[in-house]
Amino acid sequence: MPRILNILSNHIDFHELVLLEKKTDKLYRSIRNSFTGNFAYQKALPLKTLSNNGQRPMVLTSVPSYINTELDLGSDIVIKKVKTFPGSLIKLSAYESYEEYLKKNFAQKGRSHFIKSQNLLDECFTVRYKIYYGSIEEEEYQIIFNAFEQMQAKRFEERGMRYHTDPMLSEYRAKTLGLVRSKEACISVIYNGDRPIAISLNYILGKIVHGFTKTFDSAYSKFSLGNIELLNVIKWCFDEGFEVFDFMKGEYSYKSRFADTSYPFLIETIYSKKEALSRVWGHSVFFGLKLFYFVYHATKSIRSINTQKSTDSSKNNIKVQKTLLDSTTVGIDEKRVHFNEIQSQYIQRAICDYCYRRREQMDSLKFYKKRDQIKMISQKEVLIFQVNGPMDTKENRQ
Repeated sequence: MPRILNILSNHIDFHELVLLEKKTDKLYRSIRNSFTGNFAYQKALPLKTLSNNGQRPMVLTSVPSYINTELDLGSDIVIKKVKTFPGSLIKLSAYESYEEYLKKNFAQKGRSHFIKSQNLLDECFTVRYKIYYGSIEEEEYQIIFNAFEQMQAKRFEERGMRYHTDPMLSEYRAKTLGLVRSKEACISVIYNGDRPIAISLNYILGKIVHGFTKTFDSAYSKFSLGNIELLNVIKWCFDEGFEVFDFMKGEYSYKSRFADTSYPFLIETIYSKKEALSRVWGHSVFFGLKLFYFVYHATKSIRSINTQKSTDSSKNNIKVQKTLLDSTTVGIDEKRVHFNEIQSQYIQRAICDYCYRRREQMDSLKFYKKRDQIKMISQKEVLIFQVNGPMDTKENRQ
């Protein structure tokens, strides 16, 4: 679709223009949050009005419908809007506090589960929480983005899919450092020791926080790591006085649990109403888009039924053997390794699951590698983990 739009029109993505490139003034006079009436952006001085006369129609994609915009393209234009994908958000300004938000949206059992999950995570690992906003060191910034890509690749591999680097990730990496330092973005990170295990990139427009993308280390899935990271960001938004947390596109179960408001994204076709060629071209693009999204929404339920659910295959890919704890536990051919040096995500997940079930501190465990096996020694028992098939380690690939 983006390629077709680039051919047929002057295609501009709202989020890229406004949030990443920060070129809002090239297109808009003002942007307003319709929930509060407050301006997210407003030109300080009127600039020279741009004209769209004689040009291909302009198509703006990914425009949130709850944002009221005033274009700086003059008065001789036509704007046609089509609803595209669903979005969701939290109206932070509707609550007096983070605690009120939780109380109104989650039952006592759900709130207790959040607290239990975070307490257990803190108990089992050396956890620290950090939101970078206003300052970040270059070295730490690069570590975070490297970890982000590694976690994405691991999750693709677990699903049996080939991972291709998201082309947008390189753009995020290039531009986000400056945006964090200027308080136009924030990066939320949960660390286990010095290793990032959950990351989210969030971009800011006025008092609106857009949750662009996130990932976490699936080895820690038992601990509801995604929920813990998200709640940490939501609490931070309340503390900083933001009005909206926007989950943006995508229909995921966690969004339906945490969001309190849904809205449609819009695609806007803009063309001159003076020139005949511009009108015909603009009408054609508009009706083509309208037809496309009519078919999309009509067939959405069918596609949803046929979509295969991803399954967790880690239990089928690993064998666990329990042995007695005695003086001959460690052999001379076994090499001591750190948890982070274990390359198999299946073994890492099995170890984290063990910590979850036994409420065991990771620092109390010792790990030894022998060929394709990892031996884990706790204070009470010894477990040997082995992947069904050759174990993917740096050492074995050399």
